[in-house]
Amino acid sequence: MRKLNSLFFLSAVVVLSSCGSTYFISPVGELSMVATRNIDKSANYVQIKAYAGVSGTEITAAMAAAKNGVIKRKNPIVKEINAYKAKLINQTVDNVVKSVAGGEYLYNAKFYLVGEVPGGMGKKVITYNYVASGDVWGVKDANANIKGFKVNDKVVFTFSKELKKLLSKNFEGEAGKQYSGKVINLKAAEATIQLENSTVVDIPYTNLTNLGS
Repeated sequence: MRKLNSLFFLSAVVVLSSCGSTYFISPVGELSMVATRNIDKSANYVQIKAYAGVSGTEITAAMAAAKNGVIKRKNPIVKEINAYKAKLINQTVDNVVKSVAGGEYLYNAKFYLVGEVPGGMGKKVITYNYVASGDVWGVKDANANIKGFKVNDKVVFTFSKELKKLLSKNFEGEAGKQYSGKVINLKAAEATIQLENSTVVDIPYTNLTNLGS
């Protein structure tokens, strides 16, 4: 089993800018397998999802798109970091594992330490978090859920000004209108919804009302 590396800012690999903040990211180690609770040896575990969480590939892509080492806040990796980050390594492992319905543990796990420096004037206090990635293994279960939502659940949401800010320009909704559809995929902080007109959009769980299967 690979050991975690305790080094951090000796060689930061990428810098990101988001809403005035600056992020420093550095790899801290890899583990062949990691779990945060006991594994049932009698269970038929299978790989449910490969490359879940914030992966090295995503970081490499972010670096390639960077200008002078600074990545714009619209870069997808910033959203991924916020979805999986945690103060402790076991917590970020849980965040990645629980982002996949039926997930139990990680194989080929990679870990990164993220330091965030707030923007604006005044004293700069750096906050630190870990993010992780890896192959999620677990038990495939049609009833597995994330935050109470399952694939094929019928849902509704209202297109508000706040929700509009979170969504990409690929979805042009009507302010105040209620939309309905079904869940076709579950993610860490949002569900992929197929609307009645076949449009596909990612909606945060907090904005969804579950009508059941």
